[in-house]
Amino acid sequence: MKTRAVGIDLGTTYSAIAYVNKHGVPEILPNAEGDRITPSVILFDGDDVIVGNYAKQAAVAFPNQVVEFVKRHVGEDDFSFEYRGEHYSPERLSSFILARLKHDAEHRLGHRIEQAVITVPAYFGDKQRRATIQAGELAGLKVLKLVNEPTAAAFAYGLAHQGQNMRCLVFDLGGGTFDVTIVEISGNDINVIASTGDHQLGGKDWDDALMRHVAEEFHKKHGVDPLDDLVAYHDLRQKCVSAKLSLSRRPKVSVFYDFQGRILRQELTRETFESMSIGLLGRCEALTLDVLDDAKVRPADIDTVLLAGGSTRMPMVRELIRRIFDKEPATDINPDECVAMGAALTAALESARLTGERPPVDIRTHDVTSHSLGMVVYRDGRMHNSPIISRNSRIPCERTRDDYVTSHDGQSTMDLWLVQGENPDPLNCNVLGHFEFYGITPRPAGKTQLSVTYRYNANGIVEVEAMDLNTGQTLAHRLAQGGVSLEDLARNKVPMQIALLVDCSGSMYGNNIRDARAAAMAFIDRTLDSTRQLAVIAFPGGVRTPLTQDREVLKAAIAGLSPIGSTPMAKGLAQAREALKGAAGAQRVVVMLTDGHPDDPDATTAESQRIRRTGGRIVTIGVGRQVEQEFLTSLCSRASDYHHCNQSVELEGTFINLATELGEGR
Repeated sequence: MKTRAVGIDLGTTYSAIAYVNKHGVPEILPNAEGDRITPSVILFDGDDVIVGNYAKQAAVAFPNQVVEFVKRHVGEDDFSFEYRGEHYSPERLSSFILARLKHDAEHRLGHRIEQAVITVPAYFGDKQRRATIQAGELAGLKVLKLVNEPTAAAFAYGLAHQGQNMRCLVFDLGGGTFDVTIVEISGNDINVIASTGDHQLGGKDWDDALMRHVAEEFHKKHGVDPLDDLVAYHDLRQKCVSAKLSLSRRPKVSVFYDFQGRILRQELTRETFESMSIGLLGRCEALTLDVLDDAKVRPADIDTVLLAGGSTRMPMVRELIRRIFDKEPATDINPDECVAMGAALTAALESARLTGERPPVDIRTHDVTSHSLGMVVYRDGRMHNSPIISRNSRIPCERTRDDYVTSHDGQSTMDLWLVQGENPDPLNCNVLGHFEFYGITPRPAGKTQLSVTYRYNANGIVEVEAMDLNTGQTLAHRLAQGGVSLEDLARNKVPMQIALLVDCSGSMYGNNIRDARAAAMAFIDRTLDSTRQLAVIAFPGGVRTPLTQDREVLKAAIAGLSPIGSTPMAKGLAQAREALKGAAGAQRVVVMLTDGHPDDPDATTAESQRIRRTGGRIVTIGVGRQVEQEFLTSLCSRASDYHHCNQSVELEGTFINLATELGEGR
């Protein structure tokens, strides 16, 4: 049966594709030009999208039509490349590279390719992993699995040393990313022990350092900075990349650079190059020592250092390995190709598993997550990252916490903020999103017990699931919509939409309505800011002004309030609920000024419960001498949300999402 599954190393600067042949051996599939690796460069030329060598060479002539280093932007919502008025996301751009690899491989194999395993940096987070799968699907591929690049390299190495027992460190320095991983090979098992890295550190950074050096020399000599010109920038990059490659083979090289008729001949020694990039190498060293510490091993405990990624050819990298480990790195596997070959082996195994066929090789890999998974809690007046699954846990894995309870009467939804990272401050972590679970059976506060299961699947992608333990029902969930960010929460800048209800019944004649108007005016003065909108609703009388931030409009509405009859409090609450409907992502608050004598107490209670069940907060402010305090308190979200009227009334407390309250067990 012809294999339909391939392995793809989707790289920052170069990509490669491989398959497992009929003998069970992984092979690189050359592209249409016969090259074993393909530049990850995209050229938009009219209606054509061209990927590879021609696109790379065209960067100097058509810099506004060329995209490079897409991988560094995968998973970024705010990045796009514009051509002819159309915006291309990193996922779509990556799909063009994958489609080129797929097309050339199909031509080589003589049949369609439908499935692939794609490699990703071990340090990729959830967003980047999801985006990589999306890119594969856009290219017409079913992504069987994502595999971490160091793990794929270790797989290829382990196949050549099958049956041996060794502890291996994979030092993977590619064009745009760096991973360092410790793997134990035991018989037919490849176990990842610890992994760390930096997906913004790679050969490109060495190129950039060299470019800055040459540009500074050019500026000193001619008073012109070539980096200010896009064409000159791409020309200089090509010359510096060529110089970097030459310095891996020779102790010195000359760079000839021509810009605006001015010429620079710059001699560069390997020593100078290593000096200007010592900080970059230091970052690699620090991360290498970190992963040794995570795995609780010494450099002497490492049997083999495996190099992956073309940037490991730099002599300074190999010298670093010798200095740390006191041994030569392994050289029996091509650093440009080992990741793609490991991916091909994984693809063959996954394909065999799906079809029930015998796998071509008897090797099992066990990977770990490179990021801790945590939720945001509120403690001691600040937000904290509360870890759920620790970094370097074997995947797939899951953890369940069943210590959550509802915090207010009738609660039917629960919110969670999830983050990836080790920093105690969630703002310094990767925010995965704000998840909203719904369908909780309404009960009194604290009477519903909830469990939440946090999971890393085999692709290192996060999954989360919640259950109402009272019923055993799994709750539906969605990513909460709206523009509220974790930074907004931390800085108390969450958008707030407030319905200000004022009792205009006959019992409010005289001082009561005057006190209510004065309290409302003070409330507006002390509450309204750039993050808050207010609506004014009278009962009876209806909506006097919809949501607005116009202070004068609000005050005019308040000044025009006067007692006119009965007390349809339930209708007023329903109008408030409608006024705040669609306030996605905003805190919804109902503030009601009244003496607490409604015409319809049962309907009022039911309407207040409806507002609270859907996440709204109700604050009541008693006005007058004969206030029904007990009834008004029963309408509130919590007892502390009842106040008595005075002219300095303002909301107390901070509106923090339910996730933080649940995290404290409240």
